[in-house]
Amino acid sequence: MDSRELIDRYRAAWTDGDFTAARNCLADDLDFKGSIDTFSNADDFIEALKRFMQIVRKVTPLQNCYDDDGGAQLYDCHTDTPAGVIRTAEFFRVSGDRITSIRLVFDATLLRASMTS
Repeated sequence: MDSRELIDRYRAAWTDGDFTAARNCLADDLDFKGSIDTFSNADDFIEALKRFMQIVRKVTPLQNCYDDDGGAQLYDCHTDTPAGVIRTAEFFRVSGDRITSIRLVFDATLLRASMTS
């Protein structure tokens, strides 16, 4: 499976709420760094993703870019929070048939504020 197929499969799984399929795309020792959280294993990351998806109404893909070792996706997360639509960039590294690292970038200001109120 090439990086594009793997990354697209991962996005389709988590946006459809299929967290088992999403987890199967990730290396056990996933290295995740985001605008709010950091994780060093896939299981903890998936649990956080499940919680995040409770506030997401839909995800609108905007742009994708891939190479042999990974890729990047730009999308909008439409949330039920004061943050509203969150423009998000996600960068992936792939090794073999698993995603090994994710860097997630978005302006977390309004989302953090809604989490503390």
